[in-house]
Amino acid sequence: MSTSEDGRARPDVPVLRFSSDAFALKDRFEAYRDLYAGGTEVTRLGAGFAAQFEARPLGELVIFERWLNDVAHERSAQRIRQDGFEHFVMQLNLSGVLVVETADGAATVRPGEIIILDTGRPYGNRCGNAHVLTFSVARYVVERAYLGGQDLHGRILGAERGALLADFMASLTRNARTLTADAVNGMVGIFSELLTITLRQDDGTASAEARGKLKLAQELIEEGLSRHDLDPAVIAAKAGISRSRLYEMFKPHGGVASYIRRRRVHRFRALLSQRRDMRSIAELAFACGFASESHASRTFREVFAMPPGQFRRRQGGPASPAAVMAVPGRDGFAPWVSSLNMRAQASTS
Repeated sequence: MSTSEDGRARPDVPVLRFSSDAFALKDRFEAYRDLYAGGTEVTRLGAGFAAQFEARPLGELVIFERWLNDVAHERSAQRIRQDGFEHFVMQLNLSGVLVVETADGAATVRPGEIIILDTGRPYGNRCGNAHVLTFSVARYVVERAYLGGQDLHGRILGAERGALLADFMASLTRNARTLTADAVNGMVGIFSELLTITLRQDDGTASAEARGKLKLAQELIEEGLSRHDLDPAVIAAKAGISRSRLYEMFKPHGGVASYIRRRRVHRFRALLSQRRDMRSIAELAFACGFASESHASRTFREVFAMPPGQFRRRQGGPASPAAVMAVPGRDGFAPWVSSLNMRAQASTS
């Protein structure tokens, strides 16, 4: 426990620092790769490999400042099936080369730009003399800011429209160690608000009225996922729009039925990941609006390539979010990132 300038006690913010220069040349890459063993595959791209970072947990965020060269990271479908992570990652390129690849192809994130990535979907990046701020963010924080969070994967926020958010990310990283617990909660709220503003600016092609109707329809779906009779007619009636307009609005999302199915199976996975939830798989399936356990299991297997029971058995980790926010041990920052997903899961139950 330390003391702030005004004399108030504040808890020390845990920090994890790593520098490849601290290791013998032959051990540098292995030491770095071991830190990511829990959720990301790391590849050395050349003889110039170097890595340095500083990481801190701040409530619903884990903040990384990284300097990386000749290294690539990949979050594969296999990793996703193994750990069940669903949080978001936002990467702000401060300088150097950052190339990110998703199912839609490769994109260069220029200095000053921010890319948003969903850890529940595959992606990878390549770094060359890059200075990058990476914010790992609990899923519900992003979805509170932008309800269509599942559609943000791979989205790049330009330097001009994302300037306020980028400046805040940089300032929060610089000042993280000085924050009290109350201040941390406030900073996460500000981050969420700035993300909302930035994404709305970036959505300039759609009218405010259309965005409002889509958001309302998505909210109705989230609220009604447990209802077995949730269908386009019910949603359209509650949103005050015609079914044909509802179908048109959800075309970019694969259609209304596909969107509902996707939201149900992701909520199902989130509940299966929560160790404190003692309900049976059948009970969880019904809570997510599936007509039967067999229907839920079949859908889960189609999306995540394993039965829900197997996925549930694979889930482990810390017993409580409070416990994992202590100083890092041999697992490095992995418990901090795991806690983001525990928080996200609790918010959906």
